Amino acid sequence: MLWPVAIAAGAAGGLAVRMAYEAFRTAVVKEDVFLPRLPASFDGTRIFFISDLHRRTVPPKLIRSVEEAGGADLVLVGGDIREKGVPLERTGRNLRALSELGPVYAVYGNNDYDDRIRELDVLLREERVKVLANESVLLEQADGSRFRLAGIDDAKSRRDRVKAALADPVDGGGGFDGVFTLLLAHDPAIADKLTADTAGKIDLILSGHTHGGQIVLPFTGGWHPVKAARRYRSGWFALARHKQTGEHAPRLFVSCGFGTTGLPLRFMAPSESHLFILRSGASGRR
Repeated sequence: MLWPVAIAAGAAGGLAVRMAYEAFRTAVVKEDVFLPRLPASFDGTRIFFISDLHRRTVPPKLIRSVEEAGGADLVLVGGDIREKGVPLERTGRNLRALSELGPVYAVYGNNDYDDRIRELDVLLREERVKVLANESVLLEQADGSRFRLAGIDDAKSRRDRVKAALADPVDGGGGFDGVFTLLLAHDPAIADKLTADTAGKIDLILSGHTHGGQIVLPFTGGWHPVKAARRYRSGWFALARHKQTGEHAPRLFVSCGFGTTGLPLRFMAPSESHLFILRSGASGRR
């Protein structure tokens, strides 16, 4: 009678170790992303993308991994930079660690608003992190080619304004409709809010929020209370046909994220961060 109990206890212990390992791993997933409208002068741009830090600390090991993989030109933080109860000191240390890699741009997620947002906003400014709250910045090369980096505010609290984020950052006009655009959005539900007009101005969307389901039970596909989060659980997605303008179709990437909500456990949705090397042209699937 004791053998079944021992076997069950051993299996439960092994599962707990596996779930803790998935929650605290520091893997950096590196991949090339081919984008037809990316100007040739931006070919090879390296973007480190991390989302959903929540309560986690960014360890030196993660920064070393990115540097050993070739480093980054830009660091993009996809929201949920913290959650309620996380000391500002920890968030500050995380931001300083990420700043070692390059200029940091961020958007707010729903959990960022669970505590006093003013304190976080001040901290981000002190750490020289640019928050893209329904706005964009233009990156330019010596040959005059441009790259628009846009970000939207939290969609869950209805602060998101896609058209404002895509407006001309100089004079509010529409003069940059043909400019390559990367949109940073915490919640992948943005994909269902785009119109043919706004989608036609976007080339790549980077988001998080779903945690990849965090704990994915076999045969369930990863349950989430929000339908859009179930539809866009993790990985790469091509938007629906009606979201396209002509031959151009924006692409959506959803990260499993770095931290966790609730218990620091994951299953079949391991923690991840990303090093994207942007490539000009349509070759390849990524």
